[in-house]
Formats: sequence, C-alpha cells, structure tokens
Amino acid sequence: MNKRQSKILGVLQWIFYPVSAVMLLAFLADFFGGYRYWTEHVWDFFDRVEDPIAIIVILIFYIVLAALFWQFLLIEFSRRRQRRKLGTLLIELYPNRFATRFILPLLALFFVVGLNAMIFVPGTTDLDIAAIGLEAWLYLFFFYLVAHFLLIAFSLGAVRHLPFFIATDEGFVYEPGDVSSGLIQWSDISEGAEAPLLTSGTTNIGGPRTAPTIVLSLKDPESVFAAYNPLLRSLNKFATGVVKYQSGGVGDIILAAEDFGRHYDEVRTLIRRKLGGRWRNQLPD
Repeated sequence: MNKRQSKILGVLQWIFYPVSAVMLLAFLADFFGGYRYWTEHVWDFFDRVEDPIAIIVILIFYIVLAALFWQFLLIEFSRRRQRRKLGTLLIELYPNRFATRFILPLLALFFVVGLNAMIFVPGTTDLDIAAIGLEAWLYLFFFYLVAHFLLIAFSLGAVRHLPFFIATDEGFVYEPGDVSSGLIQWSDISEGAEAPLLTSGTTNIGGPRTAPTIVLSLKDPESVFAAYNPLLRSLNKFATGVVKYQSGGVGDIILAAEDFGRHYDEVRTLIRRKLGGRWRNQLPD
C-alpha cells in the first residue's frame, strides 16, 4: 500500500469512525433507557423532519442508476455492430455459467416479487407504505427500480451467456457488468502496468485492502469514452481520478484480477506482449 492509498484510507477513517461512534452511543442510549431526553425528544425531532442529506444521497444514487441503464440500452442496440469489428479472436472469457444462468436471475426475481408484494399487497409486511416519509419512498422506489433492472439484465445474460472479456489482434472488450466503451484498440493505449489498488473485494471481510489490477492509460481518453452517455462519462472521470491518484497517473481503464480468476496471468501476459515497450514494470511511489 503506497502513501496515496494510505491518505485515502485516512480520509475515510475520519468519516467512518465519528459516524460509528455516534451510532453506538445512540444504540446504548436506547438499549439502557437512561437518556429519556435523547431518545424521546432528539430522535423524535429527527423522525418528524425530512432529512435533506438522505435525500441528496439517494438522488446521487438515482443519477448513477440512470447512467448505467442508459449505457446498458446503448450497448444492447450496438452489440452486433461492435462484434463485427473485433478481428481475429485470441482470448474469450465467460462468467461462471451456473451463477449467471440460475443463481443471479433467481435472486433478482426473489427481490422483485418481494418488493411488489410489499407495495401492492396490503398486509404482506407490517410496513405501512402510505405512512412513510419522502426519503423512505425515494429509497424504496430506488431499490424497486434496481431489482427490476437486474432481473432484466440477469435474465438476458442467462439466455445469451455472453463473454465479459474478448481479446483479438485489434484490441480487447472488457464488459464485466454489461457496461463498456466497446473495443479498445492496442494502438489506443499509451502505457500499461500492474498496480495494487484499494478494493473491498467480493470475499474480503477485513475492510479495504489492495488487490492486483492491470491499469491502462489511453492516448485520447475522450474519444474512447465518447461511447459512454454524458452521465456515465462524468462518473467515469471521477472514478478514473481516484485510480490515477493511487497509481501515480496511470489508469484510464482498470482490469481487476478478481474478475479473471485463474485466467488473470494469461490476460496479463497477452497485454504485456501487445504493449511491448509501453508496459511499465514500476509505477511511481
């Protein structure tokens, strides 16, 4: 972990620990019942007042969801045209067949049925939909949209079972979540390297850690990411800035090792061979 990553964790700690301490104190106050003024007056006040911070946060989530859904539709309508441009196939990797065909669609269906029952079938839960506040409605509707979007995406993935990574003589397509900028040509890449980046990981329970990734910089990022819709371009620009801060300036595109599993070394070897002298073995500290 380099100094830049330590600074990021330091900032997150200043946010996380105070919030955790306040939540712990509030829990103890409620549990022991010794602070009646706190529990009956302060919390009751916040229960009756709309929380502007919560509304701002959920609206940001709506913007992210809209950007992803917009890009999902663009990719669906242009998928066949992109496939014709790929060239001679070198590597083609698919996600776990059992998970994508059975587990993920069934999980999405479970949430869709549950949310629809909660909203449209009175008495399904103790929650009174008509009595909840604005921010609760916004959060509920957000998860309602996410569940239906995932059901559509996972169902399509189960039927078609498309590869998430394709490498050819021309370049590669990296599409781990049905969102990508299309074919990245090898000639479009200015430099590449392997870098340990901060991640929560899919199997990690010990907090943030570093995991190996392949980071690639582009000669003209604006033209490559022009395939993204305006919302997603803005989100991608922010995420790219965080990555470049960690890697010392490299990282318009990130390929996470955990996405490739046992094929990671094969993918890394191919990219190093294609980049030649543009591959950097050492990144700035």
